[in-house]
Amino acid sequence: MIRIAVGGIVHETNTFAAHPTTLDDFRADGLYAGAELEALRETNTVIGGILAAAGHDPEIELLLTTAGSAIPGGTVATDAFEHIVGQICSGIEAQTVDAVVLDLHGALVVEDFPGGDGEVARRVRAIVGPSVPIVAVFDLHGNIDDVLTAAVDVILPYNTYPHIDNAERGEEAVRIASAMVRGECHPVSRAVHISASPPSPNQFSGMEPTLTLQNRARHWEAQPGVINAGIFFSFPYGDVAHNGMAVVSTTENDPALAERICADLGQAIIDAHLGFWPDLMSVEGAVHAAMEEPEGPVVLADFGDNPGGGTTSDGTAMLWALIDLGAQGAALAVMCDPAVVEAAFAAGIGAMIKTEIGGKVDDFHGAPIPITATVRNLTDGAFTYEGPMNTGVRDTLGRTAVLAVQGRYGAEVLVVCSERRVQALDTAIFRSQGIEPTDCKILVVKSGVHFRGAFMPIAKRVIVVDSPGILQLDVSAFPFRHLTRPLWPHDKVTPTMRPMAHR
Repeated sequence: MIRIAVGGIVHETNTFAAHPTTLDDFRADGLYAGAELEALRETNTVIGGILAAAGHDPEIELLLTTAGSAIPGGTVATDAFEHIVGQICSGIEAQTVDAVVLDLHGALVVEDFPGGDGEVARRVRAIVGPSVPIVAVFDLHGNIDDVLTAAVDVILPYNTYPHIDNAERGEEAVRIASAMVRGECHPVSRAVHISASPPSPNQFSGMEPTLTLQNRARHWEAQPGVINAGIFFSFPYGDVAHNGMAVVSTTENDPALAERICADLGQAIIDAHLGFWPDLMSVEGAVHAAMEEPEGPVVLADFGDNPGGGTTSDGTAMLWALIDLGAQGAALAVMCDPAVVEAAFAAGIGAMIKTEIGGKVDDFHGAPIPITATVRNLTDGAFTYEGPMNTGVRDTLGRTAVLAVQGRYGAEVLVVCSERRVQALDTAIFRSQGIEPTDCKILVVKSGVHFRGAFMPIAKRVIVVDSPGILQLDVSAFPFRHLTRPLWPHDKVTPTMRPMAHR
């Protein structure tokens, strides 16, 4: 039998978020130990793919340790990191393992470890020694460091944004790890860091320059002797010295080829970097444009307040514009405001409430809005992802109220108001609350790109909005202190690349 240890910690850390990420945040989002990981079987997750791959190979035995994620947010508390990673490491230490497969992110920042993912890999390598294969899967929004690249044999970033290839990458990781144990694969990996940290809207897989860059990577992967070629697009809102894009490549025992792939893709990124800067509409302009469309739904992406990047999900700019302009047939998700939810539950379905909503966590996401609203629905917030991302995964908004908020000119805006921050990346979030998205003229989603997987098939038009928040385009609004400069777009320079450490 081939004994493969499995574990992971996944977090995209926005170091400008107001509150730290705690162990309770991981537990709320999904923290699994041992056999509990079986709950992710047949889901489009990395762990789901790992389980599926092992099920197809009778010679593989998975040693399930601990794996979990928390919704993107503030710097991870050291005690949370030590608890989860401690369980991963103790689970590996307690077994005789032939290989390790890790589910990581790449943008994990911990109070005591700016490079959290590298610290996980370093600890695992110290346990298993130099000869046991370690294969790790990552979100493509990682800021990877040299500690990580020196500790891991094969690095597999997602290829798609929205991330719909999670399970595929998990399966690939198991195939590579088992082939290494069998002596059928002798990987050599190289990586380069690129001094660019672009905003995410034009990183959509169907948009340039990302489309051409990913096609170029897939072309390399189709060549003889190439195991993997991947691109990290960085996470701009992590204030760490290693912030920036990266290219990774793994070949069959051919370091020169791996270096050539990294140089080629790296130069292609440098040549195309200006294409990552998006042309976004203002809040008012976007709502006007949506109102003028003859048919809906028109999907407005609240880019600056996307909780998938660590924001508060209580930004008020989009809601204020809908109310003030009298938008008809509009619905918004998800506004996180536990106090308003409490008031709605106290009042009951059908009641009218007057309160202030949103803008209560920090100064980046607008001021609270006074509203008059009718409580349309009250639920426990449970739903299951139905679209191409996170398919089959159960989640919850926490207690949730649907409010019909009064706007100008007799209009109403339906607001999905929740206790938890959850990115509105799936139409199931609306449907689970009794709102059919295809019946709406305007849909506002607090998301940046991930919503495209589920909403583009129903949208008459998609508009990404330059809204305020801690994901706003203007990075000069944030007090960065640790970046390695120059770094585009903080500095108006052409990016450069440097080789990273390797095994």
